[in-house]
Amino acid sequence: MTKQQRRRIISLLQIGVALTVGAAISIRLASYSVPFFLLTACALGTAGSVLSALLNIEQAWTATTHRCTAPGCDFRVRIQHADAGESRRWQEIAAAHPTHNAV
Repeated sequence: MTKQQRRRIISLLQIGVALTVGAAISIRLASYSVPFFLLTACALGTAGSVLSALLNIEQAWTATTHRCTAPGCDFRVRIQHADAGESRRWQEIAAAHPTHNAV
């Protein structure tokens, strides 16, 4: 299985989990005779929030962060799915950026 296929499967699983959570909320609200359009809005809002959270968790897990090495500088670069050469290039860019933000 290639990395691209693995990413597609993970994306489909994330969407499936988000839709399942949205549907579960909708089913629970339907027992209280909530109108259809309000059920739909709640289900889509919940699904969107869950999907956003899952995407943020995936990004935090798979991303590589390179920071400036200067004391007090908060500059950073976050990359995902880069090979070793690309990661090294961004590490050098982060270390040699022209502005340093002192905190």
